[in-house]
Amino acid sequence: MKTTRVVIAGVGGQGTLLATRLIAETAIKQGLQVRIGETYGMAQRGGPVMGHIQIGEAYSPQIRPGEADALLGFEIAEATRRGVTYLKQGGLAIVNSKKLPPVEVISGMRKYPEEGELVKLLKKVSSKVAVFDATKLAEKAGDPIATNMVMLGALAASGVLPFGQDEIMATMKESIPTRFLELNMKAFKLGAEALKKSKGLLTFLPRA
Repeated sequence: MKTTRVVIAGVGGQGTLLATRLIAETAIKQGLQVRIGETYGMAQRGGPVMGHIQIGEAYSPQIRPGEADALLGFEIAEATRRGVTYLKQGGLAIVNSKKLPPVEVISGMRKYPEEGELVKLLKKVSSKVAVFDATKLAEKAGDPIATNMVMLGALAASGVLPFGQDEIMATMKESIPTRFLELNMKAFKLGAEALKKSKGLLTFLPRA
């Protein structure tokens, strides 16, 4: 089977690692080979966090630059930084427009780039860029902490993965504590709807 490669990028506290593991667990339940790699540092201080997921034949957990089929960006600047490195030409970028300025910006040492500048950089790699406020949708679901489930829902609806929304939701039901399940399911579905509504996106995204 074709190997599917996904990079998840964000900052500490956004739940990127949980999203990575839910995708991996779903792949395993479908009888698929999967490898994941996680890098994180200063997670409690909002440091960069990244997950690599390879579903199919892969000999290393790390995705090489320019080979990712999709980028799931939880924070727009971090998404751009990872996307221009790892996303392949013509790959899909799904990006949360929410800004979480790093320490350098908060302290005044650096200026946070404009959203338009960041999107422009991503579009040098691919025209398939969907940007929306996933954190706002998570708040609509009941809690901004569910941003990761909004992003996961968007990825599931994109058709990039070798399985769909139903399979991931089945994994969520087994992995997420009952008291948090309704919130996370709602956030997941809002993310899937947001992706489908992204202007022009469905014209070039196949359904797995």
